[in-house]
Amino acid sequence: MEKKQARKAALATRATLAKYQINKMSDAVAERFLKEFGDFDSYLLYSSFKSEVETHSLIKYLYGMKKTVYLPVVSGDELKLGSYKGEASLSSGAFGIQEPVECTDFKHIDIAVVPGVAFDRALHRIGYGKGYYDRLLGAVRFGIIAGFAFECQLFDSFDHEPHDIPVDVLVTENDIYRRNS
Repeated sequence: MEKKQARKAALATRATLAKYQINKMSDAVAERFLKEFGDFDSYLLYSSFKSEVETHSLIKYLYGMKKTVYLPVVSGDELKLGSYKGEASLSSGAFGIQEPVECTDFKHIDIAVVPGVAFDRALHRIGYGKGYYDRLLGAVRFGIIAGFAFECQLFDSFDHEPHDIPVDVLVTENDIYRRNS
C-alpha cells in the first residue's frame, strides 16, 4: 500500500472514533505503557491533539512521579525539546498543540514516545507528512523509540523510504508490538 493511501485510510478510520472510545482506548494504551516502561527516569512524550492517543494524563502522571518529561517544540521545520514543568509551562504552539514555552538542552532520554497516523507490522510509521519526527529521530539517539496508536491504525505493510525511522515498540490498546520479534 502507498503511504498516502495508508495515511488517508488511517485518518478516516480514526475520525470515526467517538471521544469516549478515544479516552477508553487511550487509558488502556497508557496502562500498558506504564506497566512495561514506567520505571524509566526520562521520557519524551507528545502533546496529543485531535483523535490521537491521548497523552495529557500520562504526562501529568509521570511528572507527578518525579520523572523528567520532555515535549516537542516546533521550531521552523524541526522539533526541539522543552521540559514539562506543569501546565503553566505550556502555551499553544504550532498547529494549536500545547508545547513548552522554552526549549531545553538534554543529555539522554530513556524512551521517546511518538505519535503516528499509521504503523505497519514492521513498525514503520507514517506521520502527517511534514517529517518532523523522522528528522528528530534521525538526529537524536534515544534509549527506546515507542509509538502510540490504536489497533485501527495498524496495517500489514505500506511503502516506506530510507529516511522513515521505524519505532522499536508500538503500544496499542490491545498489545505491545516489538520490532524484529
